[in-house]
Amino acid sequence: MPLLVTSAAGATGNGYGTLLAFDLNGRPLGAFSGDSRIADPRGLAVDRDEGLLFLNSGTDRVLALDPDGRVVRDSGPIEGLNHGGGNFGPDGRYYVGARSARTIMAFSIGLGATGEYVLPAGIVPFPRGFAFGRDGRLFLASGIGRHGEGDDSIVAFAPSGPIQASRLVTDPELSPLDLGY
Repeated sequence: MPLLVTSAAGATGNGYGTLLAFDLNGRPLGAFSGDSRIADPRGLAVDRDEGLLFLNSGTDRVLALDPDGRVVRDSGPIEGLNHGGGNFGPDGRYYVGARSARTIMAFSIGLGATGEYVLPAGIVPFPRGFAFGRDGRLFLASGIGRHGEGDDSIVAFAPSGPIQASRLVTDPELSPLDLGY
């Protein structure tokens, strides 16, 4: 499989607005898929068990692609998704940042059912990247949006019990985007 890169377009980036492929020497191979449902993508995660690539499309949908770039699963339009990044969680579901709702949604890998909020709407002012710790904790970065909303912080949520944020980092210069663990 080539190296794949989501390229933002429009107000959020001055790129190509598609999923680009490169060989391992950095030579551009063009768009990985010509499917029109892939527009201004964010989030990119591989389900190694099924060999599928999951991505979030600017058409407010989640897609799964096979190794040849064909869309094999489609969540269908999700009103107001305004997607951010995407990761697989410890439970095997695909998690997506839902920026307008200011939270995170989870989807089964079949993408057949509607996603569900895993944290309450509005849990942070402007969700960006997120990751899961080995202990099951969910770490969520809150950046600053186009209109100044946000708080440049990273919060953690315990894997069970009542939902309660534990603020780990607050730094007005942080401007977090993605985070990994």
